[in-house]
Amino acid sequence: MHHLVELAAPLTTGEGLKTWILLFVGNLFVAFLAIRALGYLIKKEWGEMVTLMVAAVFVGAVIWAPTVVKDVLLGVWNKIAGTA
Repeated sequence: MHHLVELAAPLTTGEGLKTWILLFVGNLFVAFLAIRALGYLIKKEWGEMVTLMVAAVFVGAVIWAPTVVKDVLLGVWNKIAGTA
């Protein structure tokens, strides 16, 4: 908890706020994934679990590495559009 308070203290810049929000959203996302995956495991719904994990990789990349995802998607779009 101390680490979270330490991150919340310098929220005067946008970078500090961005870091704090990404930390909070990332932790909520991981908790949500764990609960859903456990439910699928208990019910033995393997297809839903695999779908959840594939979606989790994409959403996790957007949360923790947004610039990389943006560059990859722009590169794909440029290849499709024929501008690159």
